[in-house]
Amino acid sequence: MNNPIAPKAGFDWNRVCWSRPDSLPPRLCSYCSAGIPETTVPLILTSEQGFTARFCDDCMEKWWGMSTYPDPPEFGDF
Repeated sequence: MNNPIAPKAGFDWNRVCWSRPDSLPPRLCSYCSAGIPETTVPLILTSEQGFTARFCDDCMEKWWGMSTYPDPPEFGDF
């Protein structure tokens, strides 16, 4: 069964800054312009034309209902 994801009510597609298919992935959230650390895995959407949008952890939670969790501590870090 296919369950496509969709943003929550209030999300404004007009605020999304889409990156060109031939550009490097941005380090900023396509919705709120917050920095996206290299250690996180952002939500990445791609249009049929190859344009991409990346979302930070805060926007993923607020608008898409996705939660992220910190990495577990390494053995001996307790």
